[in-house]
Amino acid sequence: MGVSIDSGGGGGRKGVDAELNLIPFIDLLSCCILFLLMTAVWVHISKMSAFSQPSGEATISHSEISSITEAKEKRDFDVLIRTTGVEILDNGKSLGQFKIDDFKETLIHLKQILNKTPNPKISMRAADDVIYENVIKVLDALFTQKYTNITVGGMN
Repeated sequence: MGVSIDSGGGGGRKGVDAELNLIPFIDLLSCCILFLLMTAVWVHISKMSAFSQPSGEATISHSEISSITEAKEKRDFDVLIRTTGVEILDNGKSLGQFKIDDFKETLIHLKQILNKTPNPKISMRAADDVIYENVIKVLDALFTQKYTNITVGGMN
């Protein structure tokens, strides 16, 4: 597929015939259209956002829709990890503050309270200055006691 350019060749001059290959141009145009379509889809997807609230509730909203849809998930217990220790909250009421190294034994004693609901939903949040090793210790203690429905996040 090509385009022929003819100069007319009048007056004893030789005619100049040049063929312009349109296939690379069509390929480039197709790639540009594909890029624009994909970008439009990504922009549409990026308008959906999910935010985690400090209370352990997740709020999901979609800004494209005029009536914003929100879904909140309630957590049974909050486990707050600070440099001073671990605090367990039950509906905002503190069950106590414990040392991180003693947290495994503490969970054994609190098992009766924590098992008031089968497979409780736990929100584990750590302060910014807590070292990673302490977060893993608390998470390991929870997994040892068969608590698997855990959401991990940060504190404000």
